[in-house]
Amino acid sequence: MELDYGTLSSEHLTLRPLAMYDALSIARLLGPDPEGLRMTASMPEPCTEETARRWIAQKISSSTGYAFAVTRSEDGEFMGVIGYGGPPQEITIGYWIGQPYRRNGYATEAIRTIVQQAAGLGIRRLFAETFPDNPASSRVLIKNGFRLAGRGIRNLPLQGGIHEVLHYVIELDGCTSTEE
Repeated sequence: MELDYGTLSSEHLTLRPLAMYDALSIARLLGPDPEGLRMTASMPEPCTEETARRWIAQKISSSTGYAFAVTRSEDGEFMGVIGYGGPPQEITIGYWIGQPYRRNGYATEAIRTIVQQAAGLGIRRLFAETFPDNPASSRVLIKNGFRLAGRGIRNLPLQGGIHEVLHYVIELDGCTSTEE
């Protein structure tokens, strides 16, 4: 089953519903990138096409969220994944951009696009988590208007158990984000 929600566009990106055929691209980007894989909360290691398929199946069968492939508008190149969902009182955003595409503003632009969509859907607050040793992710969230709400501990079995996380939040009524 493929998700039935729309494609989002921004200046440089197209965010389209995640599909099973994206498994090969996910494995291509995350398989040889242990650091990037370690920064995800739910992608199994090792990241193979088969484990990526199972991960995608979980994401696209969820009735409480959205999962998008992050693609470059000019050529459709798959660069990562972004999504959000969860219970109404704690809708959380998650994302990753493949190593060859980092440091180009793609994560910032993808998050900005998702924040705009969520606000348009009437969602009042979004949450996000990063690991303390991932300052780039924290900077991307802050650029988009998220603020640090505190630290916590989270059990991430696929990432080896208990991890410290940084909690971020954005209030969407009247939110603004800065351009890169």
